[in-house]
Amino acid sequence: MPRATVDIMKTERFELKSCPGGFVELRKLSYGQILERRGMMAGMRVRAGQKGEFEGEIQTINNKVTLFEIKNCLVDHNLEDDKGQPLDLSQQHVLFSLEPKIGQEIETLIDKLNNFEEDDGAEGNSPAASERPLTVVTSDPDSTSNSQSN
Repeated sequence: MPRATVDIMKTERFELKSCPGGFVELRKLSYGQILERRGMMAGMRVRAGQKGEFEGEIQTINNKVTLFEIKNCLVDHNLEDDKGQPLDLSQQHVLFSLEPKIGQEIETLIDKLNNFEEDDGAEGNSPAASERPLTVVTSDPDSTSNSQSN
């Protein structure tokens, strides 16, 4: 019988182009984790309220999804802070100090490893965080519009 389970011990190492000498070791999400991630993404459907409130909710959801992906996919790395201490990328406050190009490269690697970009239209997968469509539900429940959040 063919194996149908994720091998959580199987990882891939990637040298970071945005941080010479830096690497990350990543693993794929299981299907259950993809379902959990999809549930988080469903939070993108929010009621349109005051502009600041609406944007704050979207940012919070994006942050939660990204943190979830990092906590579940990042197995090892050699990235350090300005004092030479290893970065704990599973902590949200550490992500706020991370060089943007490095963070975006890690995010892209996670997306590609889990086929979020290649299987854009496939059930269970969604586009990269920076390309996720936003569904806005207005005060009229029969009126919805889609707009890109780029």
